[in-house]
Amino acid sequence: MEIESKFLVMEETDFQALESLSKLASYSLLEAKIQLNEDIFFDTEDRAIMASGYYLRVRKSSGEDGSWVTIKSLGGFEGGTHRREEYVSFLPDGISVLACPDSRIRDLIFEFTAGLDLFPLLSLKQKRVIRQVKMGKKLIAETYLDQVNLKSKGREKHYNEFEVELKSEGSLEDLETIRLFLLKHYNLEESPFSKFERAFLFMENLPEKTFLNLRERAFCTQLADQKNMYGKQAQILMGLDRGQSCEELSPLLKVSQTKIKALRSEFKEKRLLIFPFTTYKEKDPEFHFQAGKSCISKKEKKALEFKQWNPESLLEYYGVNKKRAEKSREYALKLFDGLSVYHELGQEDRKILELAAFLKDTGNSIFPGESSRMSREILLTHPVKGFRLHEILMLTLIIELQDLFVSHYISEKSLISSLKGFHTGLPPGLQNKSLMLAAIVSIADLFESLKIQPGKIRSLENVLDIEIIGDVTEKTAKKFETQSKLWKYLYGNKLLFSQATEYEKVIIEKESETKEIETKKQAGEGKKPEKKQVKEEKRLEKKQAAKEKQAEEEKKLEQKQAAKEKQAAKEKQAAKEKQAAKKKCMLGGEVIIKPTDSMAQLACRIFSHQFSCMLSHEEGTIKGEDIEELHDMRVAVRRMRAAARVFEAYLDSEQLEPHLKGFRRTLGLLGEVRDLDVFREKAEKYLKTLPPEHEHDLDSLFAVLTEERKKARKNMLDYLDSEKYLAFKRDFSDALTSPETLILPATNKKHDSLPHRVREVLPSILYARLADIRAYSEWVEGLYLPVERLHRLRIAVKGMRYILEFFESVLGEDSKTLIKELKAFQDQLGNLHDTVIALDLLGSYLRTGEWGSVESEKASGKNKFFEGAEGSAEGIEAYLVYREEELQNLLNAFPDAWEKICNGNFRERIENIVKNLY
Repeated sequence: MEIESKFLVMEETDFQALESLSKLASYSLLEAKIQLNEDIFFDTEDRAIMASGYYLRVRKSSGEDGSWVTIKSLGGFEGGTHRREEYVSFLPDGISVLACPDSRIRDLIFEFTAGLDLFPLLSLKQKRVIRQVKMGKKLIAETYLDQVNLKSKGREKHYNEFEVELKSEGSLEDLETIRLFLLKHYNLEESPFSKFERAFLFMENLPEKTFLNLRERAFCTQLADQKNMYGKQAQILMGLDRGQSCEELSPLLKVSQTKIKALRSEFKEKRLLIFPFTTYKEKDPEFHFQAGKSCISKKEKKALEFKQWNPESLLEYYGVNKKRAEKSREYALKLFDGLSVYHELGQEDRKILELAAFLKDTGNSIFPGESSRMSREILLTHPVKGFRLHEILMLTLIIELQDLFVSHYISEKSLISSLKGFHTGLPPGLQNKSLMLAAIVSIADLFESLKIQPGKIRSLENVLDIEIIGDVTEKTAKKFETQSKLWKYLYGNKLLFSQATEYEKVIIEKESETKEIETKKQAGEGKKPEKKQVKEEKRLEKKQAAKEKQAEEEKKLEQKQAAKEKQAAKEKQAAKEKQAAKKKCMLGGEVIIKPTDSMAQLACRIFSHQFSCMLSHEEGTIKGEDIEELHDMRVAVRRMRAAARVFEAYLDSEQLEPHLKGFRRTLGLLGEVRDLDVFREKAEKYLKTLPPEHEHDLDSLFAVLTEERKKARKNMLDYLDSEKYLAFKRDFSDALTSPETLILPATNKKHDSLPHRVREVLPSILYARLADIRAYSEWVEGLYLPVERLHRLRIAVKGMRYILEFFESVLGEDSKTLIKELKAFQDQLGNLHDTVIALDLLGSYLRTGEWGSVESEKASGKNKFFEGAEGSAEGIEAYLVYREEELQNLLNAFPDAWEKICNGNFRERIENIVKNLY
């Protein structure tokens, strides 16, 4: 967060006086440093960054290598002080902004632009005099005395500006003292604009006071040339911004003065919230865009590192009915062309519609109940060949918007709710286009599902009539009326559906047959060249594969050598960790395993060992003096539950189920306390990174955490002292005393021998768990990372790790290294999941002042937390930003960590340790 005061220096005498200052109120000024800067500001052609409420600057200072790239929020001036979000990173010479070393900068650019190309928007030059402001040894602020030069379209402007930027050791009171001193002693005018905002106003020749601010103008400009209701609203707002009256706008836009006045009134109250389109701040972190792996633009022409799919291969891979998909596509294109006089969308939009209609059912085979959502996830994680990022995002939005048609009523409220539930990643203009295309896809989908087709489209008075080739019953007509509700909402005109005459049916059917014959003919003519092309592509692929294989072999040799050098150190460390683990849980001794052991009997021994571990930490957990006691007790219970899953095929589920309920109940109550401990531990670790004066930034949060922990601990202690818990311990102890009650027979009713010994079944269990992990490869190796799937992947990794730990003694020394690697990967995914949960809890707390997730957030309509607690709020908001950055770093680090686990070498290592069983 950048906090500063800015002033225009109106008189030359004041400029000279400020230049020669030695003190500023009671603060001392250090020696001046002079800097010559050239700033270039970038944005997309339709100013998507500005429409998101930010601007992007690259600053080059004379005599310095490299540049500095900065993203700042627009606006933020209030009460004489500017407060702006600010993200800064060094940019080496010759490096594109999109390849900035700081992943946060890259991620933000892609969030704002959806991968659209960046262009220089404007530039300015300035001579800057920099001085540090100190109080004793404390760095309070920095002052910048700037001579700014603007040029645009043959015009030129020079002005002088004085800034005071607050530093970490300064306070808002310091800044206010300096601000009042400057206003009292110099002829200065407070500036409500950043240099970018002032330069943009100059470039566009705009007055300083306008109806729309810069972000609102960029937002509305994207919508104004679009022909639906939101385009019309944007035109009205831009007309009002130009100073046109309601009376002037009414005949020009064919909107009543009453509606224009109502819109103006609503906009003054809600501003951009009158539109349903999401902004960067409102996006759901369900998916993470891997900008670090895909920093591309048309100009740079860098190849994607992700596998790209063609539409047909996606259909085949996910088992979608191709004929139905082709029909949906055909009908969607026919409707697009017939309705073009109303929507006026272009050929690029037609291409997106074509693919959306073709691929909308790809998610059906994954989870039919959530087909649209799964189709969206498939397209985000399986980039379509030839489509750029913004086009892929439009595809996914069009498809997921199909869920809107489950309800029978579409309103502004339902659209806002739907769009805020999606991580659209799109500028408002492209979100609006997606809405228009979604309306067409929904109608085409109904034609295909009813096995009828659209005929001619006629324009009547305020109505569009679409002919239907097929039987039209009253029920069919109602379905079409429901499915066209988004169109009616967006355009205001109703769609009528009527049955075509017999003559028209014949004509349309003949046209359809002719088209089909021509398509087949073209496919036949293009067959041979296609074969040659495929053959050439295969040859090149083989050549590339050979190169990659050679590189991989060289890499393996290097890894093997490095592994040898570190092996002694690793084994020593592994022994230390194992010894520490034994000290924590001595009761019951170590479980000795042989390859010939029965799985069922082994399960009971593991249960017995871990149950003893649980009991050994019970007293320490109740005392509460060492939080690690609770952690170790919880780990023992989790291991028993994990063992129940590993050995479930060899145990009597009916006999085991009551004990599993006890595991779950105990885990839940221990977990509530442990989760709060972990949350606080991480918050305290964060505080240690801050200057001493910020040590109380999270005091209000800690007060709430303390109360929540008291409640959770009381619930836990009540349970541990309850008859339920005592009965669980007693019953499970009795079962372990007579383990035969839990064990299934080793033969079936026909006396067929069933595999049940470790060496017979462990290999298949290990390969099954490896398959569980590898199954995530199709979801986590694309352009986007689905965050929820990473949590499920962590559970799969933990399952594999527990199995290796259970059988470590028979799998050999190499299994220890595998366990360490899996644990490191699991910990990384665990930290990622913890951070997602923490952000949810912190966000909810800042809104309500109460502890709980967004799902459980109470709609009190009153922000309790901010009542008399602004200082604390700032500290918690800063911590929220810190955790957001942590999440970004963890997500960006995922691909490299995943590569180590999913490569072929990992499977080979599993195969090697399995050999120790024989």
